[in-house]
Amino acid sequence: MNSRSGRIAWMLAGLSLLGFLMFRSGLARTVLDLKRVGGGLILVIAIEFVVDVFNALGWWFTFPPNLRHGTLRKLFLVKLAGSAVNTTIPTASIGGESAKVYLLDGDFPLATVIATILTSGLIFSFSKAGFIVVSMLFTWRRFRLSHDFSLAVLIGFIVTLAGVLAFLLVQIRGFSGAMSRIVRRLPIPARWAAHIAKLSPGVDAEMAALYRSRTRDLLLAICAHQLAFLCGVMQILLMLGWLGLPRSFADSLAIEGFAMLLGFVTFVIPGEVGIQEGGKVVIFTALGLPASAGLAVGIVFRLTSLAGAAAGLIALAALKGRKRPALALGEAQSAVN
Repeated sequence: MNSRSGRIAWMLAGLSLLGFLMFRSGLARTVLDLKRVGGGLILVIAIEFVVDVFNALGWWFTFPPNLRHGTLRKLFLVKLAGSAVNTTIPTASIGGESAKVYLLDGDFPLATVIATILTSGLIFSFSKAGFIVVSMLFTWRRFRLSHDFSLAVLIGFIVTLAGVLAFLLVQIRGFSGAMSRIVRRLPIPARWAAHIAKLSPGVDAEMAALYRSRTRDLLLAICAHQLAFLCGVMQILLMLGWLGLPRSFADSLAIEGFAMLLGFVTFVIPGEVGIQEGGKVVIFTALGLPASAGLAVGIVFRLTSLAGAAAGLIALAALKGRKRPALALGEAQSAVN
């Protein structure tokens, strides 16, 4: 099955799941809950862009201090564009990261761009894992979950975190040796292989400088991501009130933390229609809240992600129109890979 047919299959499966969820939760009740949110959707979308700003700020702190001045706005737009590519094109995260390299080449040294993309992604994953641990420590007892389900989620979290730790070890030890071995086995043009070999030591040096001598920047990046996650809690808090449920910070933290936990464990599953919504139904039900409210929240976040993708595609078109022809997109993708 090729990527396009696979994406269509996931979409059809997701639509079927969404239809099933609406039937089980009560279509009339779900529609009523969505009406209650109403114009609040605009505020939820606006907060989502604040989330993007904080995450872009976390990325910004991974750049060397002497290269940061006046660049946060550009990084925010590039991040929107990369996320839109990941959402709309079936290339996992490779397409979005390659787009970031392409859009930033010429503004920063290429080794710096690649190093910051690699390190910021890892820092984001660690920040998310930390938020999940803290939120679940405070709220896990609120969930009514079976022992088997809880154990499966815990094992999935530990396995995924181990993978993140392994990637951190590779970054600290350096990519040059591993990349040279990988490149030799790949059927890529010789000039691409030579370009990657030339870039790898510079990428290693940039990452080593961040991890070994810029502790303050690491901590600031983590703090920026934590602020982004707290904005997600605020979105849930607002929607609970609009849905006629108590605006409980503890419940909001539990919902956001558990949603992030499920996303962390099931990151390999494409977030197509139905997957995110089903997760919210599971979370709300486990908290003793109406399933229809969980489905409504899932649909609101789906609409929010579509709005973000639209904004990202606009940003991509605008940035590409201003791009100086310095690096072909295919070369950028090969450099990231």
